[in-house]
Amino acid sequence: MSPGPKPPLPTAHGEPIPRIQVDEREGGPFDQIRHIATIAVDLWSVGPDGPYYNPTQTRAETTRLQMREALLYLLELGLIDIDAERLAASRSWPARRAVQEG
Repeated sequence: MSPGPKPPLPTAHGEPIPRIQVDEREGGPFDQIRHIATIAVDLWSVGPDGPYYNPTQTRAETTRLQMREALLYLLELGLIDIDAERLAASRSWPARRAVQEG
């Protein structure tokens, strides 16, 4: 399931890009992927690399490492793909998303 055409690449540093509509309904594909990523994060969090065994990790470090674990897990399962051409085509990516309509 594809959410639709990709938005245009940013043309200026930090320029917001339009967002793709994502169906976030409970039980839908996005919700299923979110659930799988959450399980990966939960298991990492209580494992030997997580904050419970490493209490000196800052909250920011923990968040970054949780995100890394979830993304790796989804990539390794083949549920998400990296568009390397698109990634290389832009000089920068915005930190803020444009407001989503509707």
